[in-house]
Amino acid sequence: MLQQFRGIEIKALSACIPKRIVGNDAFEDLIAGKELRMFERTVGITSRRWAEDGVTATDLGFEAASILFSEHPELKENISALVFLSQTPDYKLPFSSNILQDKLGLGRELLCLDLNAGCAGFVQGLGTAFSLASPVKNGRVLLIIAETMSRMLSYKDRGTTLLFGDGAAAMIIENTGDGSVESAFEYFTDGAHFDAIMIPEGGYRKPATAESLIEKEDAAGNKRTGLNLYMDGARVFDFTLREIAPSITKILTDSDTSKDDVDYFLMHQSNRFIIQQIAAQLGIPSEKALLNIETSGNTSGVSIPLLMSEKQEQVSKGKTLVCSGYGVGLNWANCILKNQKIKFTPLQEV
Repeated sequence: MLQQFRGIEIKALSACIPKRIVGNDAFEDLIAGKELRMFERTVGITSRRWAEDGVTATDLGFEAASILFSEHPELKENISALVFLSQTPDYKLPFSSNILQDKLGLGRELLCLDLNAGCAGFVQGLGTAFSLASPVKNGRVLLIIAETMSRMLSYKDRGTTLLFGDGAAAMIIENTGDGSVESAFEYFTDGAHFDAIMIPEGGYRKPATAESLIEKEDAAGNKRTGLNLYMDGARVFDFTLREIAPSITKILTDSDTSKDDVDYFLMHQSNRFIIQQIAAQLGIPSEKALLNIETSGNTSGVSIPLLMSEKQEQVSKGKTLVCSGYGVGLNWANCILKNQKIKFTPLQEV
């Protein structure tokens, strides 16, 4: 289903990353030599940012929003909704968005939502924020995306530990009524493969027990507990190469947008080889598929706004952008953003 908007803008965007840099040499017990060089050449990651102990996704999200409001204090007025996206909330209950409402000093006449959409989260969260802003002229929505993926990893599982990084982004969405600003969204789900990426224990289907903390070794020699992230890499790889490019072609067709009119394609930063293969399937020049995975890693739903922040000179005013997120669920979502006039703050370390 195609969801279209006119006059809904990303007014401003900020992003932040932890100061702590974790290079691939930290994992020499897991991977080294030719194998490591192959990983760096194909996946494309040489380092990632991990939050210090005790720092949560809510903390990073608060920092991103605080940076945004320090640069643009006028945008803190008239916020009608706060949407927080994360797979790593502070608590099962209450919502992290409620905590952020208080910490940020926002008014009480406010809708707070927490969403857990993983690597498709930016596009899904942005579409939700656009929907909430749409009925309210000059209404504003604060969208915060933050992840501490490092908290869910087993450091003895090279199938996940080398991939993920931490970070946060915040943005204000506003209904400005500017008819030249257009956007389109499409969403997809294949729940038959829900177990391709998961934390198998610790929820109410399989509550945590003492046994959940016991490391178990898989056939590939990776060790993890039932409370660590598991990913079936081969299944996820096949999914991305099978589904993502056709779905991007679909939204281009459905919205009457030529791929030649798109300035940049902003893919979820999962794997350099995958992004390059999607670009090849679409028949677009590789330089149109922007990358920042080398020093950020896979930051889940944060990856696209973090990419936008790092490449802000390229994706600034008046561009046509395609954003594509895909991952856990399995979920994938695409959007087209035309003539956005985003005010960026410099990327900051926190």
